[in-house]
Amino acid sequence: MKKYILVLLFSVSVIHSQTFQVEKLNGNVKMLSSNSNTWQQVKSKMILNENDVVSTDKNSSVLIKGNDLSFTLKESSAITVANIKNMTLDELILALAMENVMNTPRKKGNEKSDNTGVYGDKISKETLSTLNSNDFGMKRLNGAKQLAENGMKESAIVASKEIYRKYPDTKKDAESRIYFADLLFGSGLYEESYDEYTEIKLLELKSEQKSHVNEKLEQINKKLINK
Repeated sequence: MKKYILVLLFSVSVIHSQTFQVEKLNGNVKMLSSNSNTWQQVKSKMILNENDVVSTDKNSSVLIKGNDLSFTLKESSAITVANIKNMTLDELILALAMENVMNTPRKKGNEKSDNTGVYGDKISKETLSTLNSNDFGMKRLNGAKQLAENGMKESAIVASKEIYRKYPDTKKDAESRIYFADLLFGSGLYEESYDEYTEIKLLELKSEQKSHVNEKLEQINKKLINK
């Protein structure tokens, strides 16, 4: 089953593979590529690979253009370039299934940082510290939200799942959890969104957040009963 999912995901990634270029730049924007162990300054007209991570500081932004879409990463945000894409509902469901596989507990002795898994073992201590920090996880959540704001809701959901896996402390942020759970609900993935809302309910919530989560759980229960 795992091999089958991996083959399908590889096929999807090939279909979506495209070239990205920096079109407009404002302020301090950096990127980390699989070919480098340190952050580099992003420059106008720079070509980006799908595995590159782009990060903006406060009062900074960058416009990234692909073959058939464009995306502006706003201030205090970060994103993996591969997440800048449109996805179908079927592709989203497949990606969520793969995330479930990735979340399966690993055998002791095989545990390794997800970031070193992508960028290798030669990342500098400073870069690795940034990649693994909760603050950087929140910057990536900001980037994922902006994907949804630009019509790439399915990709935003997948990005959020990856972020929550790599940065567990970010799952304590109720506002973001509700935001992405609402995207799942809006996509008609009621069982998946039910699981999310159930987890969110265990967090420390404001009164309006509690009401929202309880209301969504009630709506999903009615939809699943009437299936």
